[in-house]
Amino acid sequence: MRQMIIGNWKMHGLRKAGTDLASAITTEIGTILKERDVVLAPPFTLLHHLFPLLSEHGVGLGAQDCHAEIEGAYTGDISAGMLADSGVSHVILGHSERREHHHEYNALIKRKVMRAREFGLCPVVCVGESGRQKEENLAEEWLGKQITECLPPDFDGIVAYEPIWAIGTGKAATQQDIESRLTFLHDALARHLETDDKSMRVLYGGSVKPEDAASILAVPGVGGVLVGGASLSARSFLGIARAGLSLAS
Repeated sequence: MRQMIIGNWKMHGLRKAGTDLASAITTEIGTILKERDVVLAPPFTLLHHLFPLLSEHGVGLGAQDCHAEIEGAYTGDISAGMLADSGVSHVILGHSERREHHHEYNALIKRKVMRAREFGLCPVVCVGESGRQKEENLAEEWLGKQITECLPPDFDGIVAYEPIWAIGTGKAATQQDIESRLTFLHDALARHLETDDKSMRVLYGGSVKPEDAASILAVPGVGGVLVGGASLSARSFLGIARAGLSLAS
């Protein structure tokens, strides 16, 4: 499986800083792209601006959300069609921060997934359990519910497993945690999609750092990583993207 590295810049970056960061990453990305796919997801305001630079270097352009409707009176929102028109290829949906702060629920995320696919975007659907669910052994029940309720039966995108208790804490899940959860998710996806194929990309996200990346990317079943804070530093992001490759220095 060819792994994917996605950088989620969240609500960071004005035009100059965003351009400088993207330029620093793309300058050194060439050899990495021989073995892995790379996508950067800047704020909406930088999508159109960064598309020429990223596309020139073979880096995908991602967005951090889209609306479930094609268009309409939805002040402040952005549609899948608008994203596609700006050169976007991937869109992150159902991130735990949007679930928490914007009260997004599984059925809404499923509608967004279907709308994204309608406009040729690859949905990257985030799933994950809270610390309480982990402690009470409810994680698999919750993850299974997210899979069945967020993904249409013909889903062909990407799933990102992000344990909520690890996001922004600086502490990634252990290799054993990740392998166990990804084994469960691959099985859940196979059941939900009614297929024996377990090759769908399932990324890991949650305080991924350069020093942890090689061990995370070596876990069986890991299709790549979704990087948050570390993607705001070219050095850190490139260190993660190179981790475990023969070209790593």
